[in-house]
Amino acid sequence: MHERLFGTQSEWSGQANAAERFKEYAAELGLDTEAFAACLESGETAAQVQAQYEQGQAAGLQGAPGFFINDWFISGAQPFEAFQQAIEAALRGEHPTPTPTPVPFFEPNPEQPGYTYGGDAFCGSEEAEINLIEFVDFQSPDNRKHFLEEWPELKKKYVEPGKVRLIVKHFPAADHAPAFTAAEAAECAGKQKAFCSMLDLLFQRQEEWSQAEDVPATLKGYAAELGLDVDAFAACLDGGQTADKVMQDFMIGQQNQFPPAPQFFIIVGERGGHVPLDQLQQAIEQLLGQ
Repeated sequence: MHERLFGTQSEWSGQANAAERFKEYAAELGLDTEAFAACLESGETAAQVQAQYEQGQAAGLQGAPGFFINDWFISGAQPFEAFQQAIEAALRGEHPTPTPTPVPFFEPNPEQPGYTYGGDAFCGSEEAEINLIEFVDFQSPDNRKHFLEEWPELKKKYVEPGKVRLIVKHFPAADHAPAFTAAEAAECAGKQKAFCSMLDLLFQRQEEWSQAEDVPATLKGYAAELGLDVDAFAACLDGGQTADKVMQDFMIGQQNQFPPAPQFFIIVGERGGHVPLDQLQQAIEQLLGQ
């Protein structure tokens, strides 16, 4: 059932008939459907779910997924290597020193303005209650279409008034080589507090840089237009200083088998999840109304 629920998430999530869907899955899995229905309708497992929720809160979890491998903690949907390192350390009998306290990876890091504790750049107020996480592909026509046609209204209505904070992670299509370079450029601009300005420019001029003979040179020109320290920007881009961050985001998307960007997730407090593009504004309005 665990696998079925994740595989069919878009079918039941947010639907009024979710319980009926679950009963259908029970039948497909060959369960005793009468016993399953009686269990579901009686709420007899609610106390167990609530107890587990409270256990997560007590452990300091800020959202799902969160993992404990013995006393090693992994926050978020991390790449395979993160789990491999923790498992191998646990097998060697090692312990984290000190025992880590989970950090709110989607909350602002005051020591690094414009970035979260998890190292993701964000656009908007640090005080915003709603975290809108977007996996972007700077070379995607669909992502650009959203940016040009829908993002301005969302930005004006929710981000600029301080209601929503846009947190950006990178998920270029595997065959969009220029997009990987563009993502690194955005992160390099972020080192000079210009991530959001570079994000805007990359989508506005997508056709120009994605088809350029020398993509890095074109991106360095954008840095100059934004008034950045071009030498520092060039050293960052040419030296691949942000390549690991981009690849880490990309691997999260691959490990979770996300559809092509843009993909959106909304997190408020300990609650959150995936939101289809066509339901984005509706979901934000519902959260603001609570």
